[in-house]
Amino acid sequence: MRKLAVALLVVSALAGCRLRTSRKSIPAPDFELKDLSGHAISLASFRGHPVMLDFWATWCGPCQMSIPLVIRFYNQHKDEGLVVLGMNVDDDPSGVYAFVKHFQMPYPVLLAGNTPVSEAYQVEGIPTFVMIDSEGKVVRYYEGFRPEMADAWEAEFQHMKAAAH
Repeated sequence: MRKLAVALLVVSALAGCRLRTSRKSIPAPDFELKDLSGHAISLASFRGHPVMLDFWATWCGPCQMSIPLVIRFYNQHKDEGLVVLGMNVDDDPSGVYAFVKHFQMPYPVLLAGNTPVSEAYQVEGIPTFVMIDSEGKVVRYYEGFRPEMADAWEAEFQHMKAAAH
């Protein structure tokens, strides 16, 4: 019975998520945000690398479900130059540190909650994933979450690698 309840909870959480993908080719808005150690990190510093921005919050159930897949995607491709930036949008970052430690997130997490970055990227819901090519152009948005989305990230990453050579 417990497994059924958990399955229904997962399905209802996913059903509430709007899933949208769109292809764009526009310059990625630059930003400079603080990481969890207080260091300033700018998007421009990653020019020449494909980047995935992951907009999420600690209270977002679908975000929590997506993070293990983001970690796996990052670990599979970090040696190929992939950069993942966790873009935390919590208004109060006090719970972010424990959350990141719990999930053992190996990539930089930036505090974007009280900044205009979400608006600059037209983030309407979370999680939202933004793929940026090595030339600094937004090439794809993924809004919402489904487990099979990791296959789409993989295909987009391979497409970006091929286009860069």
